[in-house]
Amino acid sequence: MRDSLTVEIVRVRQENPEVTTLYVARPFDFMAGQYITVFIEGSQVREGKAYSISSRPSEELMSITVKNVGGEFSSYLCSRQVGDTLQISRAYGDFNPQTEQPLVGIAAGCGLSPIWSILADAKQPAFLYLSQKSPEYMVFTEELAASSIQVNKFSTRQQVEETDGWRNGRFEVAKIVAETPDDAHFLVCGSLPFVRDVWQKLTAAGVNESYISTETFFEQ
Repeated sequence: MRDSLTVEIVRVRQENPEVTTLYVARPFDFMAGQYITVFIEGSQVREGKAYSISSRPSEELMSITVKNVGGEFSSYLCSRQVGDTLQISRAYGDFNPQTEQPLVGIAAGCGLSPIWSILADAKQPAFLYLSQKSPEYMVFTEELAASSIQVNKFSTRQQVEETDGWRNGRFEVAKIVAETPDDAHFLVCGSLPFVRDVWQKLTAAGVNESYISTETFFEQ
């Protein structure tokens, strides 16, 4: 845990039955889309595990949003309470393309974290395509509703009434490309199979590789 910082959890928010957001007083400046490494004392995973920062750089509190998949780190983090401390690294990563082109986020579940951080303060047109099992598993519901982002939500396991941005089934990448600006830059985040599949379909639909930024997380 060399060069790690100790931070205190000041707020815990249960996003849905599987996902928890932990907030700490922002200990350093960071760029939207970056991530930190969390360390657990005594863990055999000495290098820690990376988690995207899910808050905006301008906010007083910095957060990470964690899905409990039953692994050592996710179980540990999702059981933390206000007053507990975490060992974390400083922020790093270059997922943010820092472009003035229209932005299109494509995410599954917690893959929304770094994309939300980037889209939230975007001055250019911003679009989001978010895959969730059902409305019950939405994250950042209030923040998205209050934003200027054009949000499209896809319920993959439960039939829903197609209102308030909801659609049934899985999204079609070719259709996303067709209905967003020709010069859009795409931000893709999720599991490795998800990111690989979306990237392949984006390039197959004619999107230049330089217009695609990807971030991958591993559910373990």
